Amino acid sequence: MATQFFMPVQNIIGAGALAQAMDAIAALGLKKALIVTDGGLSKMGVADQIGGLLKEKGIDYAVFDQVQPNPTVSNVNVGLAKLKESSADCVISLGGGSSHDAAKAIAIVAANGGKIEDYEGLDKSKKPQIPLVAINTTAG
Repeated sequence: MATQFFMPVQNIIGAGALAQAMDAIAALGLKKALIVTDGGLSKMGVADQIGGLLKEKGIDYAVFDQVQPNPTVSNVNVGLAKLKESSADCVISLGGGSSHDAAKAIAIVAANGGKIEDYEGLDKSKKPQIPLVAINTTAG
């Protein structure tokens, strides 16, 4: 029998969406976020801009900015190690598909333990991922 769990989703789109999203994140009572992104967005200061907005809401942050296009198992494992090292209780993916894919993988393993390789296939996780917020920088 398949395991079921509920993962509520909220989409905030349009003018003022980022500020509204920060309010929604703060309402979750989270303490520290791991921002998962690529080196380009980090170098442009976008990750720290998001981090500054989080800090204004009382949420500390760390940045994992080593996401590669089409993230690999080792790429996800390095991100997971960063999450554990920073004691983050949520993940914020910043960017496009690769950042979102890596963040989802990090969040599911953080909640369920093991390695990302343990979750290949269907219905492998027993618990929902830790809180994950996606901030898109692309239209895709």
